[in-house]
Amino acid sequence: MELEDGIKRIKGIVEVEIQGFFTERFINLCRINNIKIWNIKNIVSGIVRFTIAIKDFKKLKSIARKTKCKVKIISKRGLYFEIFKYRKRAIAFILLILFICLSIFSTTFIWDIEISGNSYISTEKIYNALKESGIYIGKNKVGIKTKKVINSLRVELPDIAWAGIDIEGTKANVKIVEKTKLPDTAINEDSIGDIISDKSGTIDKIVVENGTPILKAGDYVEEGRILIEGKIYSDFLDTKDVTAKGQIILKTQYEYKSVYNYTIEEKEYTGENKYSIGIDINDKENYINYLDKSLKYDIIKNSNEFKLFGNKIAFSTYKFRIYNLKTVKRTRENIMTSIDSDAQNYMETEILPNLRNPQIINKEIIIDSEDEEKINVRVVFDVREEVGYFRERV
Repeated sequence: MELEDGIKRIKGIVEVEIQGFFTERFINLCRINNIKIWNIKNIVSGIVRFTIAIKDFKKLKSIARKTKCKVKIISKRGLYFEIFKYRKRAIAFILLILFICLSIFSTTFIWDIEISGNSYISTEKIYNALKESGIYIGKNKVGIKTKKVINSLRVELPDIAWAGIDIEGTKANVKIVEKTKLPDTAINEDSIGDIISDKSGTIDKIVVENGTPILKAGDYVEEGRILIEGKIYSDFLDTKDVTAKGQIILKTQYEYKSVYNYTIEEKEYTGENKYSIGIDINDKENYINYLDKSLKYDIIKNSNEFKLFGNKIAFSTYKFRIYNLKTVKRTRENIMTSIDSDAQNYMETEILPNLRNPQIINKEIIIDSEDEEKINVRVVFDVREEVGYFRERV
């Protein structure tokens, strides 16, 4: 509350005096209309003083007319009035405008990069690869094509299975999914053990470098089953324990499941935008709000953060895109297109990055149920992928 009151004082507050026979009704109407007033004082009978924020002062006009009270300003305080007071000082005003413009301009640059998801690829390598790909501290974010940067990043670092880049304000969040590697013990010649399946599916290909295959191509294998045993058998020599090595390609299945309604609500943007500025103090957001509450907005926020005496301060610019919700009746063709696109996106972002050398070999859309309102659907993907991990024999 103290911080909120402090912000109001910065924006501007007014001490008001009302005179009339219905001052009590005047106060009640303020409360009914959600007009916040405080420091209410009865001076004498028929005269009341209180404090109100500048943004709410104009709302008193209609209430004064209803109650036949006279409204008088006793004092004004706040940054708004100070600026107005010194409006003739052109240099100070120009400097203030330049400062605001500089703050807004600085929010179009990337000032922080956060990398997550990497374990064996060093953060420094990713930073360097990002720089080569077009994202670095001080880079203007206008015109950055994240898909192009991601493709370049994966070329620079082949061990990256998937990457995502999300630019929020002046910060670029980079999420990395690394390709799965077999444990180091799998190539340790002194370790005796087997290759174990970490998935269930049908064996498509099995190439043994060392050891004995337990199954063959075409066999179905359950997760946890031995694929290549760390032993070499001979009719003439004793059985020899070895380090199992080889490549196993499995045909596996993954499923995307969802419900699609024929009638949905979509945003229809009017093309009209509103803009504002604000300041965040320790993640508490404060901005000049002059929006019409009857309208709907998408908010796009850009911030420039810094620390001051241990507090996190951010100057922010806001863009409010006005939209209306409209009810849309989709055709079955539209829904089937959405199903195909959503399922493919799910595989590419959620499943494939966690697999080793995956290849989608088939996709089947299965309608579980369908009526006039919705479609319950499953999309089954057949995938070829490399499986198996080394387990040392105790």
